Amino acid sequence: MTSERRVRQVKLAAPSRALVQRGAVLLEDALRTASLPDAPGGRVLVIRELALGTIHADRSPAALSLVVEQRVRELARLAVHATSPSAATAQAVYFRDELEPFVVLATRLARGLPVDTWFWRLAVPGLHPGTPRDDGLRLALAGALRTRPGPAAAVMLVSELEALGALAPLLGALRWQDGPALVRAWWGHLSPRPEPRLHLDDAGSAEQVSELLRSTLSHWTRSWGADDARAVWLAAVALCARMPSQVAAPGLPSRAWRVLAALQASPADPLTKPRKPLPRAAPGPEVPEVSPDTSVAQGNASPSPLSREALSGAPASGTERRPLDAAIPASSVGMTASPTQRLTARASPTDNDGTSDASGTPEQDTSPRHVTDEALPTAAGGLLFLVPMLNALGLEEFLADHPSLADLGLPQRFLRLVAERLGVPSTDPLLRAIQEAAAEPLPVPSAFSFPLRFQAGVGAHAPFRLVREPTGRSIAFDARTRVPLAATPRGGTLPPPFDSHLAAILEQPLPWDDATLLLRGALLAVGRVTRRRAHMGLRALVLRPGRVVATRTHLDLVFAASQVDIRIRRAGLDINPGWVPWLARVIQYHYQSDETGA
Repeated sequence: MTSERRVRQVKLAAPSRALVQRGAVLLEDALRTASLPDAPGGRVLVIRELALGTIHADRSPAALSLVVEQRVRELARLAVHATSPSAATAQAVYFRDELEPFVVLATRLARGLPVDTWFWRLAVPGLHPGTPRDDGLRLALAGALRTRPGPAAAVMLVSELEALGALAPLLGALRWQDGPALVRAWWGHLSPRPEPRLHLDDAGSAEQVSELLRSTLSHWTRSWGADDARAVWLAAVALCARMPSQVAAPGLPSRAWRVLAALQASPADPLTKPRKPLPRAAPGPEVPEVSPDTSVAQGNASPSPLSREALSGAPASGTERRPLDAAIPASSVGMTASPTQRLTARASPTDNDGTSDASGTPEQDTSPRHVTDEALPTAAGGLLFLVPMLNALGLEEFLADHPSLADLGLPQRFLRLVAERLGVPSTDPLLRAIQEAAAEPLPVPSAFSFPLRFQAGVGAHAPFRLVREPTGRSIAFDARTRVPLAATPRGGTLPPPFDSHLAAILEQPLPWDDATLLLRGALLAVGRVTRRRAHMGLRALVLRPGRVVATRTHLDLVFAASQVDIRIRRAGLDINPGWVPWLARVIQYHYQSDETGA
């Protein structure tokens, strides 16, 4: 995958304008074609200055791209984390993933800390020295929404700020006109308020939010009003905080409305007040009022990122420079990776990810997800090769039809079931990374019906075998009575096309509950598809050594080059899935030389 790269400023000097234009064309082509290092985890590398030396007009872009690659690798090895005390003087800094720049920015702004270090204006487009705090906070939220995780990134940002006690400044910076923009960024439109239902405490585990976020939501709902779009957005964020993959749930807006109605009807006294924001640092210059033309969705708070085609060949400043003879002395190039760039950057001995910031306050990783600071070995490196097969079997359609099962993390349960069946220990780093929340038992009964894509993928066709237990539960199997296709609660009716078949009456109930039947059906289906597409079994596909890098937003698997399998490549199973909504992660695969791979 080609990493995205952005250049903020180019400086070229030459005896003639024609040579300057020639150098700009060479540099633009070289930056496009350079094979920049691809580090797992979605790491963002920000380079202060990329000096390329003399660019000869008769050289090819390919030759110049080799120089770019070498210089970027050198700087990547020396890069320090953005929160390191040496970041202000470093030639390159990095963030662990594409969301971290906005989390750190919002945290520093909430604490009243300065954000005038050189790399901030490069890492966060639109941020300039002197930007008011409220504008900067809205800019951080807008930037999080522009990352590939989108609404899930906003959920993670809010969760981490709440854990730090720094959420109130962000919510206080949101104006009423920001609410519709936030809602459109998530659902495209705001659904109408549904009919009132149960109280929040009686609405079931799927409707619960954490006590901390509940008090915050209650406070701001009373401040904004329950009909304010900002309140609906915050209620949806609170519902997804425990499991960010719920952001794609189709019924989320209605659930958010119901939570707001329940909070509005509840007495105010028993609810605790939200935590006070962290005290600001030493008082600085007075912060000006919020500009009225700054919005989360448009305006200064959400500028469009520069495209690679926007590289200009003209000198960056109007100051004339003395012409130099012969070649074009290379400029100083202020170069930054966009929030989606991944560059290999091994921390230098001076790198200190957990060190204090400028104020001496330790900046800790408060991400609710399991993250790794380095690549950890896993025995189930091929587990995520099941993602494209699950998508082909209609998993997203199934989750949309069964929102209660999606809320309980059914995809994560299935992946863990496959790993456990193959003997992968529960302490494996990959299994820890895909477990978003504490596993709760699936409700009984858990009626289900696999979609038509699942039935076609598993090779199930009429005549189906139907059975009815003495308890009244009906179950549909394939013709060989091996793969469960649907199950109904007691006395329920099977959906089409199963409802037209006669059911055999059993004298004794089957020894499996609905959850076991559901997971068994999915396991058998994936096993069949694996053998048909990759010509191998699940054990051979899943149990392959690798290394896993988990961040807030990314889940990357690194394999040795010797692990390349033509059967997997032919089936397209190791093509980067990218953003996977039901895992709320960007998944990528990397094959590295055996010296650096698994």
